[in-house]
Amino acid sequence: MDPRDGGERQRLLIVEDEQPLAQAMARTLRSRGFEADIALSGAEARERFDKVDYALVLMDIRLPDESGYGLLGELNKKFPQPAVVMISGVDDPELGRAAVDHGAYGYYVKPVGATELYLASVNALRRRSLELEYRANLERLEAMVAERTDQMARAAALQSGMLPASPLRGQGFEIAAHFTPAREISGDFYDWNQPDARYIAVTLGDVMGKGLPAAIMMATVRAAVRGASSLQDIEEGVYLAAKVMATALEVNHAYVTLFHAVYDSETGDLRYIDAGHGWTRLLRGATAQEMLTERSAPIGIFPDSKFTVGSAHLDRGDTLVVFSDGLIDLRPDLATKDVPLPYDARHAADIQDLVDILAQGAESRELMDDVTVLALRRL
Repeated sequence: MDPRDGGERQRLLIVEDEQPLAQAMARTLRSRGFEADIALSGAEARERFDKVDYALVLMDIRLPDESGYGLLGELNKKFPQPAVVMISGVDDPELGRAAVDHGAYGYYVKPVGATELYLASVNALRRRSLELEYRANLERLEAMVAERTDQMARAAALQSGMLPASPLRGQGFEIAAHFTPAREISGDFYDWNQPDARYIAVTLGDVMGKGLPAAIMMATVRAAVRGASSLQDIEEGVYLAAKVMATALEVNHAYVTLFHAVYDSETGDLRYIDAGHGWTRLLRGATAQEMLTERSAPIGIFPDSKFTVGSAHLDRGDTLVVFSDGLIDLRPDLATKDVPLPYDARHAADIQDLVDILAQGAESRELMDDVTVLALRRL
């Protein structure tokens, strides 16, 4: 068996106060390819430890000036830590267990034969090599995890920064949103865009999937919808998003549900496209509610999908509420379309309170899906 590691000889130290025995052990190991030094006391061993990083220490428990256990404890704090094998003239199981409990790789009773000494040394070095390799791999893994965590935190901050600040109060309307991702970054998004004081475009999207791929597709859909040149032609943004995302969605076997609408703050008229989303409520005052009936297929389900434009009208005090399916995990009753929104949400003091009440509990539990709620109210 080759006692070398990485092409370099393994250097070891024999700490033994009986000089003839120490010299015999050294001759045996040198003949097998090791470099072996001798220390006849604890003090001499300490001097050598300060100068040489030994891979292996063969040490007597009872030294003339101190106990080998004290040296063992100090060696366990070194890096790289040497393998330590304790040797004793006493055949005592309790001493052997104590040596192993203190970090020794083995415990042998004198006299130790040449073959036994060689195998004990080789096995201890092999174990040390595996432990050092494990620690190095663990450190690399921890560094990779730390770097990935930092990158994900920055990506989450970037994604959060892309969302408009909530709430927003405009001329004759107010709008608010709540967003809680299930992971660091999300496939849900909400957005609003007001190029002039009269019209505001609102969007809530949900990309199938989670994590980084969903977040990248989410950002692309948002940019495409925002890139539409005209608010009056709301189909333009949705068709642009479908065109831009066609290949990515096909490759990833994914799709996007999207609710996109343009609200006229002067008339209260709302034009919308519901591309497979469906989770909407139109609150009439504080007591009644309606469903938006026009629906189209999600983006990416069928090639050349047609997106139907629906319309609705908001009277003063009416509120449009749109939410992602992650809210259903928090409030399963909302899966039934004719179930009204909770009383406390409908009678909330302001629109931000409304969306926060609906999403209550999302930030304090482990989510299976992102939770996004958006509300638009005519004042």
